[in-house]
Amino acid sequence: MKERRLKNVPLTDLESRPVGVLNARDALEILLQEVEDEESLLRDYVMCVGYH
Repeated sequence: MKERRLKNVPLTDLESRPVGVLNARDALEILLQEVEDEESLLRDYVMCVGYH
């Protein structure tokens, strides 16, 4: 998306039928949440709290 300067990308199902639109901001929020979740798990592991 960044290379082509796209803000929105259409989403299709396996039969190429449109199902929605992915916004760049929404994609970035998901990626950021994944990083934050991983950071939280690692912090808990290092502090011997365990996984939750």
